[in-house]
Amino acid sequence: MKLIPLEIGRVKTQMRAVTGRDGLTVFPVASWLIDHPDGLVLFDTGMHVDLQTSNERIGEDTAKIFTPDFPAGEELTARLEERNIRPGDINIVVLSHLHFDHAGGTEEIPDARILIQQAEWEAGHDERMIDRGIYNPADYDHGHDVEAIAGEHDVFGDGRISCLPTPGHTRGHQSLRVELDSGPVVLTGDCIYTEAMLDEMIVPPFGSDRAQQQQLDSMQYLSSLRDEHGCRLIFGHDDDQFRSIPREGLA
Repeated sequence: MKLIPLEIGRVKTQMRAVTGRDGLTVFPVASWLIDHPDGLVLFDTGMHVDLQTSNERIGEDTAKIFTPDFPAGEELTARLEERNIRPGDINIVVLSHLHFDHAGGTEEIPDARILIQQAEWEAGHDERMIDRGIYNPADYDHGHDVEAIAGEHDVFGDGRISCLPTPGHTRGHQSLRVELDSGPVVLTGDCIYTEAMLDEMIVPPFGSDRAQQQQLDSMQYLSSLRDEHGCRLIFGHDDDQFRSIPREGLA
C-alpha cells in the first residue's frame, strides 16, 4: 500500500488570521492518494478549478483571509493524470471536511463513493452556514453516492485505512489513519495545520467550537496517537513537512 501526496495549488494567508502572529505564509493544499489492494482512495480533493481564474467562488469574507495560488495544470485531474490515473479509477473519496480547499475538487471525481462524517454532511447543508460563506454546496453536491458515517470507520474492513473523528475545526471534521508497511500514518487534515501549531497547541480562531476546547481535545488525541502509539502525523498545511515527503509517496 502507498500514500502519495498531490499538491492542488496553494493558499496565501496572513498568519495573524490563523495563529494571531504576524507574517505572510503560503500553505500547500493537499490531496492524498492511497493505493490500497482493494481500490484507490483519495483523502480530500483540494480546490475547485474555477479558483485558477477567480476568487469569486469562495466569497468576499474568505478571500480576505485566504488567497488561492492555483495555476492551471495543478488541478486534481491533472495531478492524477501525471500518474496515469483517470478520475474513474478512484473508488472512494474520504473528505476530512467540506471547506473550499478540501472538497473543491470533488466534482472532478464523479464516480467515486464519498465517505464523510454525518455531522459534517449536515453542517455543509445548514443554510445559516452556507449564507455565512463557510460552506458552498457547489463544491460537493454533485450527485455522488454519499456514505455518511458516525464515529470511527474502517474503510475496507481490514484495518488498513480508518476514519477518525476529530471535530472542532468543523462540526464533523475527521482525520485518516493509514497503516503502511513502514508504520501507521495519520493525516490530520485541518485539525492540525502545522507541527508548530501542535507543539504550542494553537487553535485558529475560526473553528466551529468558539470555546476551542473541542479542537484542543482532538489535537491532544492525535498527539497521543503520535507519542503513545507510534503514529506519524502528517499535518494539513505544513509546507516544510509536505516538501519533505517523497513525490513517489510513502509505503
